[in-house]
Amino acid sequence: MNYIKLFLLAALLTLTIIVPNKAHSVADQNAIYTITVWKIHPGKHVEFIKYMTEWEEVFKEINEPPMKWYRKISGDSYDFVSISPPFNYEAEKAMEAAGKKRGLPIGYNYTLKLNEFADTYTSTIVEGPQSMADLLAQIE
Repeated sequence: MNYIKLFLLAALLTLTIIVPNKAHSVADQNAIYTITVWKIHPGKHVEFIKYMTEWEEVFKEINEPPMKWYRKISGDSYDFVSISPPFNYEAEKAMEAAGKKRGLPIGYNYTLKLNEFADTYTSTIVEGPQSMADLLAQIE
């Protein structure tokens, strides 16, 4: 998880520089999430699910909310969508320590292991949920 969250943090910082601050000033920190769309290598779905289940146990151990998962039942070629809470550096350190105790790969090794299962994954930072009326109220 370390590199995914690091990537997402870098993306968020980049957006902060590119997008005017007005776009971010409306969001309550608790309303910002990361959505990731996952496409898994054929035949690797069960291994991926088992691997991510191990990480869910780590989240439970450190009392942090795990990713919420949604599986595709029809539509585009992706397999899963996950929703993660905002990046938390302290939680990330605790997660890596707990994962390492369990023999899970951390740091770059996490990314290498993840790439054994994931063909592609892409993440975006979102704010919400909001109604269209909420969005309209943000327009000057």
